[in-house]
Amino acid sequence: MGTTLATLLPDLIGRVEEENPPVFWNETYEMLPALVDAMFQAALVTGAIQAINVPVTLAANTTFFSLQNNTSIGIPAGVIAALRLRLPWSIRKTTLKGLSDVIPGWQNFAPATSLRAWFPLGVSQFGIFPQLASQQQCVMDFLVAPVTVPRPYTTAITVPFLDEFQSAFPEYAAVVLRSKEFGLEAEAAQTVMNAFLTQMKGLSMWQNRLDGLVLSNTYGAAMPKMKREIV
Repeated sequence: MGTTLATLLPDLIGRVEEENPPVFWNETYEMLPALVDAMFQAALVTGAIQAINVPVTLAANTTFFSLQNNTSIGIPAGVIAALRLRLPWSIRKTTLKGLSDVIPGWQNFAPATSLRAWFPLGVSQFGIFPQLASQQQCVMDFLVAPVTVPRPYTTAITVPFLDEFQSAFPEYAAVVLRSKEFGLEAEAAQTVMNAFLTQMKGLSMWQNRLDGLVLSNTYGAAMPKMKREIV
């Protein structure tokens, strides 16, 4: 921990055969965004960046809660997805369709003193069933963005990953830059991309031992429920 983009930049410069400082590629608007994009890819594939045991206030008579710009109830900035909810016991995670299939008309149930289930709604919201009769505080875990500051990025941005991840970020960023070119450069980028995905697969399996996230057949973490019901 504690590495910044300034540490990763020389590796990326070498991979794209640039000068230091860069001449062909723009550092602020091309190279640094490519490194940040690499971190987002790693976070989505492995689920490595999480906010754990976050107190969240659930309002009374409310079904849906926003994940974005909702720090007033305790949700951290940069949340990508809700993973778990406890009150204080673990609440069963389901889906909106699954809830409607099992309990038709669940939206019309009267507010209660305890929850029976909760469900994610993409990256924008989550919902609870039934509504609560009074405001309560729960504890939630979230998958969060590795970078929450807006562009333009600077070399001072922290890389919030363990050392095992960091060699892959310049590798992926080089793919992003080289894929903008034509011919052999773009073809060679695919080989490097495969190496990046192989490394993320291994790190995803390591992360799976921590909290059940696994690499899917496509880019990103699989969305169906896993064995520990966190995604």
